Amino acid sequence: MIIYKVEARHIDIIWPYIEPLLRKPLERTLNEIELEDIKNWLKGEVQQLWLGIDEEKQEIVLAFTTQIHQYPRQRHLRIHLTGAKDHTIEDWVDDWIEPVETFCKENGVRYIETCGRDGWTRVLKNKGYKKYYTVLVKEIEND
Repeated sequence: MIIYKVEARHIDIIWPYIEPLLRKPLERTLNEIELEDIKNWLKGEVQQLWLGIDEEKQEIVLAFTTQIHQYPRQRHLRIHLTGAKDHTIEDWVDDWIEPVETFCKENGVRYIETCGRDGWTRVLKNKGYKKYYTVLVKEIEND
């Protein structure tokens, strides 16, 4: 599996191939963002797009986005959306860590953050990640 960070100038070219992958994790959001927003962030270099390419099958099986957050005292890289072809996690779960951590070192990032379904806790615990906090939400109905 090749993990590749896509340059912002190539987003329009690659978009038709990764849009279905990113659509899947958006279905689990609160509709605060849409695919168009993600595409604009990627093109504007607010976020970064990463691909997992299966060399044997010559296909993209993973697409995920990241964003650097500058806090007053340090920088964090937040993994925002992760979408993959069904039943492929074992194919790429070990491969994305090194390139992303290298990117963090090159950009002065101190921590990698991710939030998502609790299943990620099980998948990432053997990769050096620990559960730090959980994000819970409640919708407030406005009249």
